[in-house]
Amino acid sequence: MNNKELFIAEDEDIYSESFINETINEQNIINKTIATTSFEKCNLSESDYNNVFFDKVIFINCDLSNTKFTDCSFRETSFKNCKILGTSIINCHITKLNLESSICKYLSIIDTKTKELKVENSDFTEATFYNVELSKTFFDNVNFNKSEFIQTPLFGIDFSSSNISGIKLSNDCLKGMKVNTIQAIELVRLLDIEVVE
Repeated sequence: MNNKELFIAEDEDIYSESFINETINEQNIINKTIATTSFEKCNLSESDYNNVFFDKVIFINCDLSNTKFTDCSFRETSFKNCKILGTSIINCHITKLNLESSICKYLSIIDTKTKELKVENSDFTEATFYNVELSKTFFDNVNFNKSEFIQTPLFGIDFSSSNISGIKLSNDCLKGMKVNTIQAIELVRLLDIEVVE
């Protein structure tokens, strides 16, 4: 375990730090605040974060694959050009989170509340949203191919610039979704309606 691993794993909170090109993976982080801190080109994969408060934290070109966030809070946090493959976010609170140009395939978001979530130019292929509260959500050019939304109301959320081919939605999610004409035809199949020409 290197010095950076010891530093992030110890009991003290982390404020105003900068981590660059560090390997801080396979960690078990519990009951910690990480604030006004940046992680750049860091390997943070295969870790468990439990009851961690991320406040004004920036992740740039980081690998957070197969990481699990449970009972965590994110406020004014951003992810840019990150790998977030197979990551789980469970029972978390998210406020003002920006996610840009990131690979989020197989991501699972469960029992989580979000407010002011902004996602751009990212891949959410086969991601799962289960019982997620989405408030003031913005999606632009997001690949939701074969993603699944269950008990996650999508009223007022605009998917028109995103790929929703093969998307799976429970009936309670459909109402009020904003889609383009081609997407509307794609969604008709979920209602067991056959379109003929």
